[in-house]
Order: sequence, then structure tokens, then C-alpha cells
Amino acid sequence: MQKQRPVFGLLVMLAMGAHAAEAPVQTCDQIREEIMAVKGLAVTSSTELLQKISLRNDCQFTSAEVYRAAYGDKPLPPPESYRSHNNEHHDHDD
Repeated sequence: MQKQRPVFGLLVMLAMGAHAAEAPVQTCDQIREEIMAVKGLAVTSSTELLQKISLRNDCQFTSAEVYRAAYGDKPLPPPESYRSHNNEHHDHDD
């Protein structure tokens, strides 16, 4: 029993240290400011920002805010339509 006490104490201290290392939770307004800072068309979405949004259901973020966090403040280019792809002339059909 005496040998287990130092190990138990060490585990408790590690757990306390891990808890202290957690970042403080951002307020809804702080997250909204971070969303508004996203400019242009994002090449890759910020998974960190999207994760913050998903963890805060109480903030009731709008779909526009989530879109901006994922893609930026510019609209995505329209996808190439199936019709325009089929109208192209292909030489191998001759």
C-alpha cells in the first residue's frame, strides 16, 4: 500500500496539470469576431474554427456564419454543369 501512494499522487498531479492546460472557452462574441475576420475565399476550411462553432450550440450561429467560417466571405464558384460538359465535342467519336 505504501508503494502505491507516490504513484497515485503522481497521477493526481498529472491530471491537475492537464486540466490547467486547457484553453479558456471563448464567448459567442469572440467566436463571431473570429468568423468576421475570415476574408476572401478560403482554400481550406478552418477545422479549428468550425469545431469551436459546433461546440457552442448555445450561440445559435447562423448558416451564413458557419458558411463564412468554412469557405470565407466570397461565394464558391459554380460547379461545372453536366450539360456544358456533354456539349463539348469529342474527337474520339468521329
